[in-house]
Order: sequence, then C-alpha cells, then structure tokens
Amino acid sequence: MKRVSWAAVGSAVCVVLSGCAGMMRDAPSQAISTPTPDKAKIVFMRSSMVAGAIGCELFEVVNGELKLIGQLPTGNKVAYETTPGKKVFMAYGTAADFMLADLAPGKTYYSIVRPNWGTGGFAPTPIRQADLKSQEVQGWVSGTKLIEADPKAAEAWLAENKQRLQGIYTDYWNRFERKNPGEKFERTLLPADGQ
Repeated sequence: MKRVSWAAVGSAVCVVLSGCAGMMRDAPSQAISTPTPDKAKIVFMRSSMVAGAIGCELFEVVNGELKLIGQLPTGNKVAYETTPGKKVFMAYGTAADFMLADLAPGKTYYSIVRPNWGTGGFAPTPIRQADLKSQEVQGWVSGTKLIEADPKAAEAWLAENKQRLQGIYTDYWNRFERKNPGEKFERTLLPADGQ
C-alpha cells in the first residue's frame, strides 16, 4: 500500500479551497534579502499543521484599503517589503485577525502566522528581537519555503474578492480595536524587533 504524503494532501486541499497554487510560486532564491535603506521587510511564516487545510491570505491595510501580500500555505513563508512606519496587517482564513507594526527603515522583521483554534482564522504574531536566535524561531525560518505572489494572478484574485474581503476587514477590525492596550501590544512589532 502506498504511503500518503500529508504535504501533498495539504497542497491539494489548498488548491481546491483557495486557489493558492495559481497565485503563489517559489521565490527565485530561498535567501531573504536585506531591504533597501528606505524600506522595511516582514517575513511571515506558517508552520503549524493545525488548520492546514484552511487557506490563509495576508494583507497590508493602507488607509482602510486591503493590499494583498499573498496566500500563505502551511510550511511556507513570504517576505514582504513595505515603507517604514506604523502599519496594520491582516491575516484571513475563515476569520480575520490583525498585527500592528512600527517598522524602522532598513530592518527585517519576523512574524509567525498561528492558527486560531476557536475561529478557524490566523493570528499574525510578532517575533521579538530576543527570540530571533531561539531554536524554535530558527526552526520556523529554516523549515519553511520562501514563496512569492505572481503579480498578475494576485491582482486578478484581489479584483474578484476585494469587495467581500473589505466587509470582512471592517467587521473584524472593529472587534480588534476593542482590545485593551496590553492585548494590542502583544500583537505589535516594535522598531527594535527588526534586525
């Protein structure tokens, strides 16, 4: 009897549920390049097999509008370059959740996108500077494959889904804004968390 590759099964389910194989592709290099001095970079990683069959889309929220970063299947990472300063990022599975950031120019930051058992959503979670060298974080970095969005496919996907997702963003952002300062701090990348 043939053995089943769970990674292959997860990839097939991802294709069926979210179309991620068409939008995302392997990055030309697995090396994470340093951002230019006027930019900042965030590496979003997803390693947990929990909720592995649920697609996960990542966005930067710019003035209340969703800007698609890409889709993030389990076992992968996406390196996203943006302008420095105060930012809002959203992850969406079957529910949405958020991460805040205050990014310094020329720095690279890391976030682990964790499944939320209660909602089927994903929580983009900051990795602190003090934890970057930990065995767990280094395992996430080395154990995930760097992928990137195909610009044309991503643009077409967002055009088809943006109206629905903007409504989801509005609903869940209102909930997130009710979090207390301590809860928001736990979900905020700080300037010093970059390297």
